Amino acid sequence: MAASDTQIRARDLSVGDPALRTRLIGVFERVLDHGMFIGGPELETFERQFADFCGVRHAVGCASGTSALYLALRGLGLGSGDEVITTPLSWIATLNAINAVGATAAFADIGPDLNIDPTTIEAKITTRTRAILPVHFTGRMCDMDAINEIARRNNLLVVEDAAQSAGARYRGRPAGSFSDAAAFSFNPMKVFGALGEAGMVTTPDAAVRDRIESFRYLGTVNRETCVARELNHKMDALQAAFLGALLPDLETHVATRARLAGLYGDLLGGVVICPLAENDRRSVFFDYTVLAEDRDRLLRHLQACGIEARIKHAPLMCDQPAYADLPRAACPNARDLVDRIITLPLHEKMSDADVHYVADAVRQHYGRTSA
Repeated sequence: MAASDTQIRARDLSVGDPALRTRLIGVFERVLDHGMFIGGPELETFERQFADFCGVRHAVGCASGTSALYLALRGLGLGSGDEVITTPLSWIATLNAINAVGATAAFADIGPDLNIDPTTIEAKITTRTRAILPVHFTGRMCDMDAINEIARRNNLLVVEDAAQSAGARYRGRPAGSFSDAAAFSFNPMKVFGALGEAGMVTTPDAAVRDRIESFRYLGTVNRETCVARELNHKMDALQAAFLGALLPDLETHVATRARLAGLYGDLLGGVVICPLAENDRRSVFFDYTVLAEDRDRLLRHLQACGIEARIKHAPLMCDQPAYADLPRAACPNARDLVDRIITLPLHEKMSDADVHYVADAVRQHYGRTSA
């Protein structure tokens, strides 16, 4: 396949559907009419909607997914001197949030699914360990039964980093319903995204909800009395309104992504290692990440073909320059897999022909005939 001007985008965030544009413009005009641009009725409504969607009692909207993870940790009382066991393979926001509350990360290893490997967690537990923080990487659920059993035996909190996984399920239950608190990102690139930055914390605990609501508003009660030293993490009313209008479309988007992921698997099986379909969990395929030999040359080949393939995320969090003072984490499987991961374009606006084009380019790189 020669270099091409064809552009298969990693994401397509445009709003081209006329009916959806009309719906969102109507939402915008409604907020303009009442003028409550921070919080307000749209936020309260969306918090109830999303709590119901996740099957939890409480949801608290905030400014971003990073704020959500920070507030989840802070709301559970994690801070200086505490250790949080997490995965080395995630976007740096995960580690930054742990660091921001004053806690220290300890890194377990990952399994073939690129998620934290529960069998490596207990060896990381010390007298300072307070929580386990699994990340549902690429929108694929972790083994939450095993993680929660480890937490129960060791009296630890569980915080889900569900930033990439709104709509994912594990044994029929939604992401965000397996923990003491969970953090979601609604950045526009997410499967369920706003038209700007926004996030959400879900929790079964009313006391945690109340603390987070105070923390998101500069640590105040009644918007005047400051009871905690905190910054601003409030969600805009417009983003809450947009998200409430978009939530009914999420299941359709997840189904489309799952179908396209299945097509990739059919076309690329035996060429690269594709994500496996798992009967006990549903991925939302925020990313379609495969394991490939000769990864860097494959990336250059795909880019030459006009395909926005990416590497997400290298280096590992524990190897980022900002954390050079940390001891080198012992996670050999993660160090091996991070050199082979590559993310292929997958989103609900892609066509079957787009998937075939990408798959043909991958096969051509490895000298395989078209499927």
